[in-house]
Formats: sequence, C-alpha cells, structure tokens
Amino acid sequence: MSFVPGGPLATLPHYQPRGAAPEESVWRLAPEGLSPEAVAAFLRHALPPGESLFRNVTRERVALPRVRRQGTTEHLAEASSTETRPSSEPHPSTSTTEETQASPLSARRLPTLPPEEEERLAEVLLSALSVVVGEYVSSGARDVSLSGGVDSATLCALTARHAPGRVRAWTMDVHFADATERRNARTVARASGVELVDVPIPDAVLPDLLEPAVLGNEQPIINARAVASFAFYAEARKHGASVLLSGAGADEVLLGNPSALSGARARVEEDRRLAREVLRPSIVDNLGTNPEVAVPWALEPEDASEEVRYAAWVLRELVLPPELRGARAHGLTVRTPYLDAAFADVALSLPESALARDGAGKWLFRHAVRALVPDEVRLARKTPRYAHTALSSPVRARWLELYRAWLTPSRLEPLRVIDPGATRALLERSTRLSPDVPEASAVDRLLMRLVSLAMLQAHRASDTPCPES
Repeated sequence: MSFVPGGPLATLPHYQPRGAAPEESVWRLAPEGLSPEAVAAFLRHALPPGESLFRNVTRERVALPRVRRQGTTEHLAEASSTETRPSSEPHPSTSTTEETQASPLSARRLPTLPPEEEERLAEVLLSALSVVVGEYVSSGARDVSLSGGVDSATLCALTARHAPGRVRAWTMDVHFADATERRNARTVARASGVELVDVPIPDAVLPDLLEPAVLGNEQPIINARAVASFAFYAEARKHGASVLLSGAGADEVLLGNPSALSGARARVEEDRRLAREVLRPSIVDNLGTNPEVAVPWALEPEDASEEVRYAAWVLRELVLPPELRGARAHGLTVRTPYLDAAFADVALSLPESALARDGAGKWLFRHAVRALVPDEVRLARKTPRYAHTALSSPVRARWLELYRAWLTPSRLEPLRVIDPGATRALLERSTRLSPDVPEASAVDRLLMRLVSLAMLQAHRASDTPCPES
C-alpha cells in the first residue's frame, strides 16, 4: 500500500494476513493475537522486515532505491585524506545531544564540488521538490504540518507559492516542542502569508491517549511524541484538514543527521541489553527466534546501500507509523513529498560532500532554499525528533501509574516471553531514575514497548476493534 504515489521509501509495508484482502485491518483478520517468537525478535531488534508481530500475518517488503552516494563507504580512503574547501555560507549549528554527536561519517573531510556545480545541483533539487509539492497542491492539498524546522518551513513556503492565500499551517503546542522551532514556525507562517493554526496538547491527556494511539498505529509506540502526534492529527481532522503535507523523510534522503548511523548502533545495543533483562531466556531459546544481527537494517535487501537500508528501517519502524497510520485512524491523509520518487531519487543521488559539512547535514538543501526560508530558520540547529520520554514528562507520575496498571503478570503472561518479575523490577528502577541520565531514554523506550505489546494482546484477546475496522 503506497501512501505516496511512486515513493520508494514512503511505501509503508502494510500488514497482509495470508489470503486476505490487502486493505483490511489486522485487527479483524488476526484473531490469533501476537506471536511470541515475533515479540522476542521485536524487542531484540531482530524482526525481519517481512514478518509481523501478529500470528499468520506478513508484511509486504518494499523494493528499495539502489542509489549509492558518491563519497560514502567506497570512498572512505580517498575522502579522509582530502581537505574540504571553506564555504562562504555559515554552517548550521548542531545539537550536542547523543543524536548529533560526531562520528566517522560526520568528521571525515570530503572533497567538495566546484561552486558552479553546487549551484546547478541546488537548482535541480529545489525544482524537483517544487514540482512534487505543486502536484499535491493540484490534487487538493492545502494544509501543512509546520514544526518550524527547515524541512517543514520549505514545504510551507512552496505550498503557499502554489496556492497563495489558501494554505493553513498546523503547529503542535506540547511541552517538549522546541521553543526556537515554535518561534520559527510563526516566522515562516508570516513570511509565507499562510494561516497558522496552533494545536494545544496538554501533557495530562497523553497517558490516556497511549492506548488508542497504539491501536491506531497497530504496533508498539516508543515515545510520548508519537502519542502527541496522534492527538495532533485528531485535532487537525476535527477542524477540517483532510490532506496534510509533512516533512517526514527529509532527514533520511537528505543526510540530515550525518552521525545517525553511529548513534543508532549505540541505541540498538542499549535496547538489546535491556531486553535481555525482561525476556525469559529459556522460552526465547526454545522459540528458535532469529539470531541477533549486527544491526537491524542489515536484514533489509542487500542490493541497496547501507544508508538506504538504514533509512528504510527508520522510516518503517519509527517515523512513518505515527505519521501515516496514526493520522489515517482519524480519517486524515498525510503526504510526504520528500519521499516522493521524483524528489527522493534526486536527493539520494547527491554526493555526500554536497550535504555533509563539518558534521552538519543538508548543506546543499539549506543553500537551495535560501530565497524561500528566513536564515534564522534555514540555518537553525537540528533538534532530536524522537528523544521525548514519559519519564521526562510533567505528568511523570501519571505515566508510571499507567505502566504499573499494564505491566502486571496477568497482562504479560499471554505474551509468553516476558518475565513479569524482571519487568516489575525494571519499572521500579525507572521510578528512581533522573530523566537526565543516559539510561532513562532506553528504559522508557522498553517500558512503553512492553505496555504497547500488552495492549495489543489484550485487545486482540477481547476482540475489541481498532478505529480502522
């Protein structure tokens, strides 16, 4: 099921029970519930892309673009010995968080293109995006999700050019929304001449929305932002939005975070270490689950580059479900122009040296949109997209209450592979963790996954339909 026509990475593999019509919901057609083998593999980041958490359900594998950037792994030796030509344009500042720390990729010195070639590529890149956005506007899209980052700001400006005076921009007012990006969103809306709709999402409602968000996504949720997105899309639909343009996928095709691979490896290892604490070793061993692989994206088709395989994994498992399925549960369609083939093929073919500069990503893209997006937005630092946890919430006590209600022996035993005692010990340990310590994010990711799995199993056992069915 392709949510963006022709989009190579935007095709979210849909769940298709064997012999069933592809458009039908998992919930109606998977009465057997969750597969213990799949649950164990999922928690260990070893679930193959063609397998589902649900018994007798498969996921359609998507053909990935076979694009290999110039200046990636095959050019490491050459690139590491070449100095980068100084740029006349300021570099966007970068965050010092785990998600943007330096890595071999971001620290390498890459040969740069002649200025005239960079200008040509910048024009090609912006033109490709403008054509894609224009097609969506022609088909009726008039609403844009505007976070305040350079990706959504560019979408907003281009949409306004194609439909002047007829565009609405939607922002989310929640406690973890970056204050600078929210201010930038207002700046972009004024500059583009669009109506700005601010959607307030009180922290107090998020714990109660976890369960419907899990059901709407038909898969586990990993952080509070995915729950907030679920509420955001419900409000947008309630106030008349039917098709919403989103900047999702821009990081993945434009090398927005050059250090993403190294950071992801560390998080995967941390997730696996914690998963071993709560999985029953004897049962897991007897299930014969897939052995752990070096990285989960290694399970993707091998004919694609590591960058594309990693992007596909991130999009399928982390980015697109709350962007597409969560919105669809409310009758709202989200379109992702950066993942449309007409743009993604251009972006993925750009040389790495045109995108990564001094550890910052999207250099050529930021340069290309200089006439569209104000400099304070275009060159703003990148903020982590998926670092928001329940343990750092102002209503942390309510989240912990919800966790305790779901992580009980009666809720966990049907999953077969989870040790309730070990899970309870991890939960109690989380109550003593400061949200600032490095372990807090990993612990909260696991707890929210476990709660989500218990919810999925409980609703399947009771045959409670999800919103889609």
